[in-house]
Amino acid sequence: MNILQVINSFKVIGGAERLLSEIVPMMNAHGHHVEVLVLQDSDTFLNRKLKDAGVVIHSLNMKSLYSPLAIWKIRRFLKQHPEFSVVHVHLFPSLYWVAFAASGMNRPLVWTEHSTKNKRWTKWYFRPIDRLVYSQYCKLICISPATLSAIRQWTKTAEDSSRLCVVENGVDTRKFRKTAAAKPYRHTLIQVSRFTAAKDQDTVVRALTLLPNDVHAVFVGEGERLSAVSQLATGLNVQERAHFLGARQDVAALLSSADIAIQSSNWEGFGLAAVEAMANELPVIASDVDGLRQVVEGAGLLFPHGNETVLAQQVDALLKNPGKCHDIAKQCLQRAQTYDISIMVKKWRNTRPGRERAVGNPHRGEQGQEAFREL
Repeated sequence: MNILQVINSFKVIGGAERLLSEIVPMMNAHGHHVEVLVLQDSDTFLNRKLKDAGVVIHSLNMKSLYSPLAIWKIRRFLKQHPEFSVVHVHLFPSLYWVAFAASGMNRPLVWTEHSTKNKRWTKWYFRPIDRLVYSQYCKLICISPATLSAIRQWTKTAEDSSRLCVVENGVDTRKFRKTAAAKPYRHTLIQVSRFTAAKDQDTVVRALTLLPNDVHAVFVGEGERLSAVSQLATGLNVQERAHFLGARQDVAALLSSADIAIQSSNWEGFGLAAVEAMANELPVIASDVDGLRQVVEGAGLLFPHGNETVLAQQVDALLKNPGKCHDIAKQCLQRAQTYDISIMVKKWRNTRPGRERAVGNPHRGEQGQEAFREL
C-alpha cells in the first residue's frame, strides 16, 4: 500500500516528529511504500535519518506554516500523486490544510492526535471549525486513552466518537538498552523534553534547591522556554547543578549515565520520553497528569503536578535506598516492553475506520475501510 505521511516539518524535534522518523522505515520494511510530505524543509538529524533510510521526503517549501497557500499546494500535490491510497496527517496546522485541500477528492484521510491539550481547544469558536475538519477524516487515532477522552470532550459529537480509536505510542526499546557509561556527577537526574508550555522543567529546577549539592540535573532539549528555565536556575543559585545540553542525538547514552529520569510536565498526550527512560532501565518519576499517569503509574513514581517538595522527597528516598531504586528500575523496564514500537506498528496496520459522517463525500468511509483492509 502507498501511504503519504504529512507533518509540518522536522525543524522541531518533538514526540510526533521522532515517532514518525521511527515508524516510516518500519512500515516500509513491512512491505508498504511510505513517503513523507512536509510543509517546510529542514536539515535536522531526523530529516537526515529518514533520507538515510531511503525514505522520500517531499517539501512544499512554505515560508509560513500558517499560510492558506498550503491548501493549494497540497491539493496540487495530491492530484499529481494519485498513487497514495491513504494520507495520514500529524499536527496542526497540517490538520486543517490537508482536510481543506483533499475536500471532494475521495482520498481517505487519517489523523493522529498527539496531545491532550492545545490552544484551539481553549477557544469556543474553534469547536465548529474542528468538527468540520475532523469530519473529513475517516479515522481519528489517539495516542493514549487520555487523548481520546480529551478529543471526545472537545468535539461533543457521536459521529466523531465512532471514528476514534487508541493506538498508544511506541519506542524501539532495543535502542535504549542501558550500556556502560561514565557518571559525570555523583548523582544525576535527567529530563529529556522540549522547553515548551507543555513541559515543566521549572519544578525540577526548584527541586534542586531542596536536594544535596551532589545532585545534578541534566536537561536535554531545545525550545522557547529554555532561556526562562536557565534564568530560573541562576535566580535560585543552582546554575552550577542545572546543565542544559540542547538537542542531542546520543539520548540513549545520556540516559545510561543518569541515576533517575524525571518527566515533569504540565500536560502530555502520552509520555514518549518516559518510556525511553524506562527502556533504559532507569527509575522514572513523573508528574501526575493525564497521558503521563497511564504510562508510569504502577511502575515508576508519580508526584503532584508542580510540587517540587514531593519530587525532591522521592528523589532523595531513591538515592538513599539503592534496593528500592533497583526494584523500581526493573518495574519500569518491564513496563517499557509493553510499549515496544513493533506493537504500535501492528496496531496501525490493523486499524479499521468506523462509521463516519463524510461531508460532501458519501463514499469516503467505504473507500477508507477498503484501504485499511490492505494494511
